[in-house]
Amino acid sequence: MELYLSYYFLFFLCILYLFGFSLALSSLFESRTPQGSMAWFLSLTCLPFISIPLYFFFGKKKIDNYDSYDSEMISIRCANEIIINTFKYHRPKGQRLLSEERFNFISGNSITLLIDGEETFSEMLQTISEAKDYIFLQMYIFRTDKIGKMIIEALVRKATAGVKVYVLYEKIGIRMSKSLLSEMKRSGILFGEFSPTRFNKFQFNFRNHRKQLIVDGKVGFFGGINIGDDYLGKYSHIGYWRDSNVKIKGPVLGLAQLDFIKDWKFSQSEAIEIQLHVSGQSGDSNILHFSTSPDEERPINLLQHIELIHKAKKRIWIANPYVIPPQGLLDALYISSMRGIDIRIIIPKNNDNELVALAMDVHSERLFNSGVKIFKYKPGMMHQKVILIDDDLAIIGSSNFDFRSMYLNFENSIITDDQYFIKELEFSFRNDFMVCYELTEEYFGSLSKYHRLKSYLINSLAPVL
Repeated sequence: MELYLSYYFLFFLCILYLFGFSLALSSLFESRTPQGSMAWFLSLTCLPFISIPLYFFFGKKKIDNYDSYDSEMISIRCANEIIINTFKYHRPKGQRLLSEERFNFISGNSITLLIDGEETFSEMLQTISEAKDYIFLQMYIFRTDKIGKMIIEALVRKATAGVKVYVLYEKIGIRMSKSLLSEMKRSGILFGEFSPTRFNKFQFNFRNHRKQLIVDGKVGFFGGINIGDDYLGKYSHIGYWRDSNVKIKGPVLGLAQLDFIKDWKFSQSEAIEIQLHVSGQSGDSNILHFSTSPDEERPINLLQHIELIHKAKKRIWIANPYVIPPQGLLDALYISSMRGIDIRIIIPKNNDNELVALAMDVHSERLFNSGVKIFKYKPGMMHQKVILIDDDLAIIGSSNFDFRSMYLNFENSIITDDQYFIKELEFSFRNDFMVCYELTEEYFGSLSKYHRLKSYLINSLAPVL
């Protein structure tokens, strides 16, 4: 009997190792770097019983089937061609961005900076209350605490009144009771989960990190703010929550709606069947709505950030909570620092993610040693994702300065050359610098060997943090 079982066990081991070896060969084509290919190849061939499940969750570099929905959106794209032909802003040739090969600066918009959760939620609630036809709401995190319930109540009122309400959330970002879900569905709200494991494809590593609200195609909100009381500074262990969003009116929203519709179709396998609205001219701002997804052959988000950094002639000011840059982004900052560019980066003093905070110490020291000025925000959690390039461009959106946002997440950003907005953002930066402290050589010298060891160990996991 024992001999009989051992034959089965040996047969199972042979199958397991053969399967691991076949996946190891596949990993040579999937991994983004030679180091990644080697790591997966060795682990899959030597330790398949551990590495095979990890590979299914974390090994793929592209999400499947996302781009197949473009062909089903021809009518929407035709409508957007009208927007492009009418409102496309032709920037001077020497100032054009890489992303303008796929996206367009659209003129005729207005853009307003919202500097915290209180301003943002107030404007969102007011805009929702004025909805006439439809609401698109997409969040990475949707907490059902006080502000979450206020948002839900506002959406329920509009859905009951006949407004089409679509809410799309990321699977790992929500904890909602069945009773609350039932109430929303009874009111007519269409509630969709963006699941990375769609159709049993183990694509757990790809997350939809976009945060946007678009009402009637006329008013839109974009930036770093999710829905939750922590964004109002109501969590005592975090304190004040510093974040930024923008409120936009104008024709660029006609293009921005496309992302939501495509995400909905991909995740729900059903179309949004409503008459979309396109706003006319609402101001003088030129805006590019820049969206990226992990179905790209090339990491367009990473490449665009590298290009923005290389374009700088005087300054690069960055505020971001999670600064664990891929090597290409680090090298771009190193080169710009050597060119004498004024590079300043604001990060949180107390981060809401302890593992990320540890990994960030490695990169903060490397950037400091290359001449970059690193500031820590003292009042609470600093979560905004903004960049200021010279006096020429302002960028605000959902992207972190890390591997996940540059390679794995669905992200979106707003890029504008609006001079009033740029001055407003500069003023906001200067106010933030006043409540920060700058990291010095003494700071890094004071870090213990144990702390450094932890930082380097956690940083080795940077691609999946």
